[in-house]
Amino acid sequence: MFVLGIQEESGYYLSTRDKILQYLLQHRPSENASTIKEIADELDISINATRQYLIVLEKEGFVAKSQKKGSSGRPAMGYTITEEALSAFPKTYADFSVKLITELKDHIGVQETNEILKKVGKRIADEVRDEVEAEIKPDKDLDPLRNRLEAVTKIYLKYGKYPELVEDEDSFALKNLNCLIYEIAKADPLVCTVDETIVSELVGKKAIKEKCLRQGDECCLYRIKKSQKSKS
Repeated sequence: MFVLGIQEESGYYLSTRDKILQYLLQHRPSENASTIKEIADELDISINATRQYLIVLEKEGFVAKSQKKGSSGRPAMGYTITEEALSAFPKTYADFSVKLITELKDHIGVQETNEILKKVGKRIADEVRDEVEAEIKPDKDLDPLRNRLEAVTKIYLKYGKYPELVEDEDSFALKNLNCLIYEIAKADPLVCTVDETIVSELVGKKAIKEKCLRQGDECCLYRIKKSQKSKS
């Protein structure tokens, strides 16, 4: 009898893999590590099949082995669910975030909410600023703005924004092919303030947004004007 998750009786199908993960989710923390036999008996599947599923789940990083005291006092091998697996369970962050922003706008107004989102963007930028600084090349002969933008591009690639940096005579264009807050931005474009602030803070210059994925554009494009000194 499952306590958590969707039940088969409700018309939804749970795979054996999902049943094992759900069972382990119910038997957290690690001191409640479950043996192969315990899992197999509870889910009414063979020990061999249970073992094979656990091998795959361990390779995926979703379960981990740990020692568990057996009934005879001897340690037995048990399995627990990992933090990585917990992150893979369904979440409703986007819906929660949209409702939170809506409540903020209703209670303190659009302008104040926008200021709060700017502070959120600045906080995020501060958290990754050291990573950007570490990527900046120490060569003093390099153009500082181009050097910094290339560093930002490397960090953005690491976080899954799939960036491209394009340069013309008067400006740089930072293109992000993926938006990490896309679902939220689709519901409330005000949240784009966060992303705009992050770019401006990390680059050290005002980044002007010219394209946006939520509007159907092929990317989120930020234009950064060159100073006279930076122009090639």
